[in-house]
Amino acid sequence: MQYIKEDAEKMLKEHPKNEAKLTEIRLKKEEYEERLNYAGTVYEESEKEVIESMQLKGQGYDTLHSNTNNVSDKTSKVAMTYEKEIKHINKEDRSYLKRKILECNKLEAELDKKIVRVKNMINQLTNEQRFIIKSYYFEKSKWDYVANEYYEEFNKPKSINQLLNIRDEAMKSMLEIINTGI
Repeated sequence: MQYIKEDAEKMLKEHPKNEAKLTEIRLKKEEYEERLNYAGTVYEESEKEVIESMQLKGQGYDTLHSNTNNVSDKTSKVAMTYEKEIKHINKEDRSYLKRKILECNKLEAELDKKIVRVKNMINQLTNEQRFIIKSYYFEKSKWDYVANEYYEEFNKPKSINQLLNIRDEAMKSMLEIINTGI
């Protein structure tokens, strides 16, 4: 696929967002990995914690007379489930977490390629070209603002048309880089 100017512009405009997405993907992946490490582990609560969580309550009038085989006495139920409650097993779905980690790995690889490609295109530019590209595309500034910032940075006044010409030369150079080997 031969890249054209519009493709390069799109890549440049999306670059800051892609960097933010990559950071977020890495954070989520780390969170999933921590949850995966915890999934299936056993946590033993103290007797006091278990008893507090199983507070005995009064019976409602509608549950007093029950003709089922279930134990209707709340105290008996608490006593029978006490042992189960002491050991809490984290039953989070390990296959779900592994799948989410794989999705994160895939997204991370895609975003990483996009980010590296943009950095590679920009690295070979002159300082002036790099400044104009970053100001206009990354910071989404208007041309009059870019002209003022350019003057403050380089102490050289440039018209918007001159800045556009520098941008166009930078674009040609970047397209030459990303179209190498195609």
